[in-house]
Amino acid sequence: MADILLREEDLKFASTMVHTLNTILLTSSELFQLRNQLNDLKTLESRNLFCCLYRSWCHNPVTTVSLCFLTQNYKHAYDLIQKFGDLEVTVDFLIEIDKLVQLIECPIFTYLRLQLLDVKNNPYLIKALYGLLMLLPQSSAFQLLSHRLQCVPNPELMQTA
Repeated sequence: MADILLREEDLKFASTMVHTLNTILLTSSELFQLRNQLNDLKTLESRNLFCCLYRSWCHNPVTTVSLCFLTQNYKHAYDLIQKFGDLEVTVDFLIEIDKLVQLIECPIFTYLRLQLLDVKNNPYLIKALYGLLMLLPQSSAFQLLSHRLQCVPNPELMQTA
């Protein structure tokens, strides 16, 4: 499907399809194995899968960020979010960010939330989440993400020895 969407000329349709496929990827229990494969890009097969999806997922900026979160490419997610300032921010765009924040709180992204404890090794994850927070209007998703980020420990308190 990802390869087919690359050739789609109706960009609005392609964006909607990518959003739908991303939601299925992130929420379907049948795709657990695929998510695990994407979570660990150490094999050629998993890297090829990521590249294939990434090219299509670029039809939709928010789904591209979620793919970066899924694959733990936090610096790239942060870089993409910085580019969001150049995009037209529409209600639909904000709704997609809202849904992404809701997904971050789901079991699929448990590993991501746990990585917030390792502030020193995941600065771009924290910056990316703060970037999403700054894009959101004061809403329930804003409150949810803000509360999550308040739980990020102070790096000084996390030092051992």
